[in-house]
Amino acid sequence: MLLTALIFLLATFLGGWVFVLLGQRGLDNLGVILSFGGSFIIGMCFLHLVPEAFGTTSLAGVFVIGGFLVQGLLEYLSKGIEHGHFHAHDHGEHCEGEFGWNRLPWAALLSLALHAALESMPVLDHSGHHHHEGHVHGPLSLDMIDWGLVTGLVLHKVPVAMVLMAMMIEQHVPKRTSWLVLAGFGLSPLLGMLAFEGIFHGLSADIAVVFPACMQALVVGILLHIGTTVLFEAGDGHAFNRKKFVATCVGLGTSLVAFL
Repeated sequence: MLLTALIFLLATFLGGWVFVLLGQRGLDNLGVILSFGGSFIIGMCFLHLVPEAFGTTSLAGVFVIGGFLVQGLLEYLSKGIEHGHFHAHDHGEHCEGEFGWNRLPWAALLSLALHAALESMPVLDHSGHHHHEGHVHGPLSLDMIDWGLVTGLVLHKVPVAMVLMAMMIEQHVPKRTSWLVLAGFGLSPLLGMLAFEGIFHGLSADIAVVFPACMQALVVGILLHIGTTVLFEAGDGHAFNRKKFVATCVGLGTSLVAFL
């Protein structure tokens, strides 16, 4: 758990650092990055998460729909930061004054944190481990990590962190505060994994068998909402350009190599 939390935190910092380094050039190429990540995520869902979830419980479809709807609500609060949308605010006299914490878009930040926590819940794979078997998993329990899902989430978090850092800078948030906000976003997956572990070990053995699959299905709904939105909005006028189409094909091809 600690290893995956560290990976997600570093991926978040990487996204923020890429924007600081590249500035507007990074945002100009964001569509290509999103097309690759979004297509990989869609491939991961249908080649990895969907077969596992539906192979375990017939309720998987209900949770996929639930995840799709949950992400729709979160996207309403975050204004679409999860898939690269960045809305500049109106500059005024308040921008020149001393920074106040009320300047932060708290609804968007809380939505992003909840999104990151939910999609990270099934990162630790319990399918090959007995419920309530009494042993404690160490911080480097590599056999329990769903590396496919971790890879997809990392590809998702880097561009989101870029947009989040861009939004912080555009709203004149001090650098130290911006990095603290990014750290909070980067640590949100740890809260999701801790919540999953707490719930899982409090369930009866029968329910614990299907609970990870239900959470996988919920994440499928969330990620499909993100992935399809990214691809449908991959170009001006909802049309693919050559670079983004190539990035999409590469992302799908990479998912085929990874999960077949």
